[in-house]
Amino acid sequence: MRYKQIIFDVDDTLIDFAATEDEALHSLFEAHDWLLSANLQRQYHAYNQGLWRDLERGKITYEELSERCFRVFLKQNLKIDVDGNKTMDEYRSYFGEAHKLLPGVKDTLKFAKRQGYKLTVLSNGEKFMQRHRLKLARIYQYFDLVVTSQEAHYQKPDEHAFDYFFSRTEIGKNETIFFGDGLQSDILGAERYGFDSIWYNHRHRKNTLDLHPLFEVDNYSQLVELMKNDFKQKY
Repeated sequence: MRYKQIIFDVDDTLIDFAATEDEALHSLFEAHDWLLSANLQRQYHAYNQGLWRDLERGKITYEELSERCFRVFLKQNLKIDVDGNKTMDEYRSYFGEAHKLLPGVKDTLKFAKRQGYKLTVLSNGEKFMQRHRLKLARIYQYFDLVVTSQEAHYQKPDEHAFDYFFSRTEIGKNETIFFGDGLQSDILGAERYGFDSIWYNHRHRKNTLDLHPLFEVDNYSQLVELMKNDFKQKY
């Protein structure tokens, strides 16, 4: 086989991030009787994505993101004062229970295991939460290794996150391919570290970073076809 190991991202690659965020946000707002309009939800999504981009670029720390997120957003948009860390902890308690898989995930993981691939995870997230969600989604058992940024103490695309990951697996980067949706984190990280990647572009975004993943797919059936062809040609 051309590759022995496939690394997967979690949010918006295995588990539907939009559905997870929607469920967690509604649960938080309902618990406090805060009004969540469709427009406010869109504003939160854009605001939160901006914070995560700043984190991936090293502009803020994970702790700063956690404390700032709801404290600033609720103050700016609803004139509500909250304890930032306490509110984030509550939100994450709801987030950690949401685990809707994207279409085709489980069948693809089963196929990949039958083909003999070592399946692993590298996620920008918390150790307990990501493992818990994979278990709730009933796919945790397909992975030989699950690594999070909390354990690595670095976020993708930082090369230290990949250093930590590869210190935990016996398969090197030349026999590894990364499958993820994040240009800024997954694809950029793999490209900087010097190994191949597949951009899972199911949200049909533009490649604004001029990155060069080996393949681009928008569904899991295409990933299966790539595996069937041993990644020697496009699906």
